[in-house]
Amino acid sequence: MPRRSARFLALAASCSLVAARAGYGQEAEPSQWFTRVAFTPAYVVSTNPFTAREAGASDPAVRAAPSMTFEIGRQTDGSREWHHQYGLPSYGVGVSVATLGQGVSRPVDAYTFFSWPFAHLNEQLQVTTDFGMGLSWNWKAFDPQANTYATVLGSNLNARIDWGFYLRYLATPQTSVYAGVDFTHRSNGGMRQPDQGLNVIGPSVGVRHNFGDTRHAEPLDEPSVFVPSWEFIVGAAGGPKNVYEKDYPELRRDFAALAVTAALQRHFYRFGKVAFGSDLTYDGATGARIDLLDGVPVARRGAFGDRLSAGLYGGYEHVIGRFSAIVQVGGNVANGSADPSPPRLYQRYGWRVHFSDHYWGTFSVRTIRDRRADFIAFGAGYRTRWR
Repeated sequence: MPRRSARFLALAASCSLVAARAGYGQEAEPSQWFTRVAFTPAYVVSTNPFTAREAGASDPAVRAAPSMTFEIGRQTDGSREWHHQYGLPSYGVGVSVATLGQGVSRPVDAYTFFSWPFAHLNEQLQVTTDFGMGLSWNWKAFDPQANTYATVLGSNLNARIDWGFYLRYLATPQTSVYAGVDFTHRSNGGMRQPDQGLNVIGPSVGVRHNFGDTRHAEPLDEPSVFVPSWEFIVGAAGGPKNVYEKDYPELRRDFAALAVTAALQRHFYRFGKVAFGSDLTYDGATGARIDLLDGVPVARRGAFGDRLSAGLYGGYEHVIGRFSAIVQVGGNVANGSADPSPPRLYQRYGWRVHFSDHYWGTFSVRTIRDRRADFIAFGAGYRTRWR
């Protein structure tokens, strides 16, 4: 742990504890808002886009990406039924600053998070899981040959996905201490090439301070009875996709990618749904290439039919009030591409929000070959259901 980061965390924890004692002694007014500060000495795993800058070196120059996070959130108060179903979760926004060492800029993240205390071991000890999504930028390393900073992850603006598990100890009515493990993925989702991405994992410790003495409504005496139901959904989602030529990196283009989906879903328990559906996908970058015409590189692309593919998928949707997290795995059954070995399997991860009983919106990342982001998509759709 860097000495400077350790000192900062100790100072933040001391301030939180002092404030918590004062608030408790003065019987502060009820408040659902809180702040949280944490330190994560994460280590780089999998493919490392940072390499030693000496000629011929192949060892990673960056092996760790320690970061400090600062968050402000709101604790659910139990006024709605789903608050109690999820053990009184919390949600909010945060900012993270990483330190990667000499010659590398300080990356910054901005994100939203959802914290779910899914196991209550006793009155003071809980097991929680946090899931967050947001944006990350300023990933640059110094290039001594060009005497300037160069973007490392393909794009200066990237997507951030975070998942962690923690033990939470309720020290006082206003103060909690967290300790656990955290995994974070950053990449541009195919919006800019090359899309190298960075995965880090490591221990995490933090302190949370409530602005007031948090109080909760009593659970309902007779919670609503869950009735399984069937749903049929249709929707469309799309986004940009960037492609560049390795031999001519200065030649790059943005293409559109679009997926139309229809699925039958079974809401089989209060928090979960399973789905089986089909996709029709248009990938404008399919067949994009560079041809030499009289020694001049010219951009080409495949015919319209080459850009279409059809697939079948199965998936799971975890329900959190009006929001839900989706995980889907599919396979292409028809592909117009002339590629002799097109990717067969694809995955989709993201969020869905239900604006009403029928209409929903979505944000997702489509990946191929298990880990490579294909494109980021925003979309909307319609749902009908029957019990």
